[in-house]
Amino acid sequence: MIPPDEDLFRCDALLFTAAQAVPEVGAESGKDIRMMQYAANRELLRPYAKRARESGFSGLFLQISDPVDQLSRAVFLMSNQNEKGELDWQGLLPEQVRGFGLGVMHARAIYAAKNNGLKTDQLRCYGPHGHGLVIANAPGEGYHDDISRHLTHLAETANLEVRSYGYKPYIAPGLSSAAVSVLRALRGEWHDAAAPLGGVYFGCRSRITALGAEQQREPLHPELRARMEESFQQLKEFDAKWAD
Repeated sequence: MIPPDEDLFRCDALLFTAAQAVPEVGAESGKDIRMMQYAANRELLRPYAKRARESGFSGLFLQISDPVDQLSRAVFLMSNQNEKGELDWQGLLPEQVRGFGLGVMHARAIYAAKNNGLKTDQLRCYGPHGHGLVIANAPGEGYHDDISRHLTHLAETANLEVRSYGYKPYIAPGLSSAAVSVLRALRGEWHDAAAPLGGVYFGCRSRITALGAEQQREPLHPELRARMEESFQQLKEFDAKWAD
């Protein structure tokens, strides 16, 4: 049930799960199924970004529909655009917006690791929910590049395996990325989400505290850091087309 317009942003957190259309099974043809939805879902978000601005919304805007990371950036920018199309920074703060798509990638990576007889206690997940994802078997000295890249491939393409059976993958993302991760976020617990870092929304482990968002900080293996920097740069170079 959608409340009246005047009540929509009278809340502590708004979860945006709407999508214009999820591509049919077989439509991907090797493409990133999440990025295929960007333009349509960006336009679906635009009026809500404007309403968040006009209402002076001070809660959390939690972006769940795909592509999570790029749409998180778009809704932040669109909310800060005035009637002339200029950025005046009178809309949402960057830390008010969080993207929830990384949880299912983490869960898929854990599943793949266990199937390959690997330990999962040090497994880490970074970057976007889709192309550019970075899975690491461990963040520091125990990092193994070949193993980590293999786990990344398995996690990134797991949705295509589900689609190959003729189904759209709804349940796993709905539970791992949305329900579980959002509840952890609202409780102030560590969770996987896209958070504002250096001008983009980058997936990492973080939590919301009384003093603001806190990212998990730990030593990183040089090879892992290089992969993360490449993923970060791809997100930074992406044209959000928020002002079109």
